[in-house]
Amino acid sequence: MPLRSDTLTPKAGGRDTSRKRAILLMLEQHNEHDYLERGAPPYSATIIAEYVGGSRPSVARTLRGMVAAGLLVAVRHRDDVWNAIAQNFVEMPVTAYYSASTMERDKVLAKAWADGAEERSSQSMAEMVALFSRSGK
Repeated sequence: MPLRSDTLTPKAGGRDTSRKRAILLMLEQHNEHDYLERGAPPYSATIIAEYVGGSRPSVARTLRGMVAAGLLVAVRHRDDVWNAIAQNFVEMPVTAYYSASTMERDKVLAKAWADGAEERSSQSMAEMVALFSRSGK
C-alpha cells in the first residue's frame, strides 16, 4: 500500500517533515521482516525513534502532534520495557501508535501474526535441533 502523498497537508498536522513521512512510512508499510525485528504494530515511541532516528522525547512530541492532527491513533499497549534496576525486561503499559489510515488492517495482520507464533516457534526449534544434530556428528 503506497504512502498517500496528500497525507501531510497543512490542514492535517502542520508542516510536512521528513520525520513525519518516515513515521507514516514505518506505520503504514511493514511486512514479516519488520515483525521479526520489531513485532507487529502498534509501535511505541521508543521503537519508532530507533527506526526514524532522533531522541525518544522529540519523536514522542511529533507523535502526539500527529495524533492531535488525526494522522495517528494512540493506544495503551503492554510491552516489554528494559528496567535498569531489575536488569531485565518488565512488561509495562506504554502508549503505542497506529496509522489512522491502516489501523484496522494492521490489527488483522497482527492477530494473524500472533496466531501463527506457536507454529513458527516449533518450526524454528525443529530446524535448530536438526542443524545441531548434524553438526555434532
